[in-house]
Amino acid sequence: GVPADPAARSAIVRRMRHRTDTGMVFWWFRGRNYAQQGAMLTPMCELIFGAMAKVIPNADGTMDLVQYELGFRTAPDSGERAEKLRNPITGEMVDVPFAPVGPSRVHYSADNVVQLPPQIGGSRFTVEHVPELFYRLGDQICFQTHTRAVSYVPGASDRVLNDMSMICSPAAEALNPRVKFASATAHGSDVTDYARWWKMPPGLGSQTLGSVGQKVRRFEDMPRDWIAMVAKADPAMAANPLSVLERAEATYKN
Repeated sequence: GVPADPAARSAIVRRMRHRTDTGMVFWWFRGRNYAQQGAMLTPMCELIFGAMAKVIPNADGTMDLVQYELGFRTAPDSGERAEKLRNPITGEMVDVPFAPVGPSRVHYSADNVVQLPPQIGGSRFTVEHVPELFYRLGDQICFQTHTRAVSYVPGASDRVLNDMSMICSPAAEALNPRVKFASATAHGSDVTDYARWWKMPPGLGSQTLGSVGQKVRRFEDMPRDWIAMVAKADPAMAANPLSVLERAEATYKN
């Protein structure tokens, strides 16, 4: 089973989700976004998303991350990055922004509660950490993450973001204190207000994502289609991925 000791659980979470030593972590996930109206789900687009972070553990048990996130949307079943998409509820063609998030510095307390900076990309966020739920699944350890955030963008309506995932690792890695970087996969099930660029009128439900993803050690291990989209959209990032962590922070547009 999973240890009951909070410090041991915190270490397991870090080992699975990030790493317990200094170094880079890369995550990708892909899945389908739906418009959710009551229990009715309407496909909106496919998402392929990549995140990279430098992990910096601190002597007091806290942890800092410098992270950069970049997602691309494609029309359902197309596989090609979309710069315009049709809103399936309103029928309107909308522009899809190129909208990286970061580089942003995120602080984790010793018990793994995330503490965002006062602003990310010029927008204010509040964040609520829901304690992890652990599960044993045969030879796997899994835990559910749930972060509820609200983004406040000047001149726009507030947006609630429920970031939810189930992260799984081999128990032999997750429970071994000598392992610094456990291999991990994730299934996501985000529920959010619609991204502002969808131009969705009020009262038409929310946006739901079903996704699958993986943690990897290197940029080169990320999915080939995502790397190709990065190379086309941001050749400087493709040529020197770690350089994005030194950039000025991008304006938050979502």
